[in-house]
Amino acid sequence: MLLALIAVWALAEAIVFFVVADVPIMALGIKAGWRKALAGALAAAIVAALGGLVIFHWAAQDPANARAILDVVPGISVDLIDATVGQWRSDGSLAMVAGSFSGIPYKLYAFAAGAIEGTGWFAFLCLSVAARLPRFALVAVIAGAAGPKLVGRFGARPVWTAFALAWIGFYAWYWSVMGF
Repeated sequence: MLLALIAVWALAEAIVFFVVADVPIMALGIKAGWRKALAGALAAAIVAALGGLVIFHWAAQDPANARAILDVVPGISVDLIDATVGQWRSDGSLAMVAGSFSGIPYKLYAFAAGAIEGTGWFAFLCLSVAARLPRFALVAVIAGAAGPKLVGRFGARPVWTAFALAWIGFYAWYWSVMGF
């Protein structure tokens, strides 16, 4: 059930949702350990890449409307879209790898790749999985290794409270920095 939630979440986040799939991956790690969380990370990377293809194709066919929709997603601005397109032009898929750890939404790299001629959809799909999986796997391993131990030591309620407060705090900070 949690793998399905992670897959749906990753798909939505790759297109227009604004909370990263790291949240349910981390939750699975806390609840079920690192092995199951790694399965969730792999599912998230693959399904997010499929969601990225939606934006990729949309940007290739109708970049103005795709850009307009992305501009209303929390944490995204026209300036950030333009900067990401510039990164893709100069660095290609390496920009997406770096972006995976920098806070730039993946959907903007999908937009950039689709809007700029010459990027093949299959290459983009494969590169997307390769760019997103390392961060998702890192979250899975850390949460899966530490989470069950923390629950064993402090109990479930404090750990889940800390989990919720940490993500709320992170997004309060992130959206304030990104202009939400």
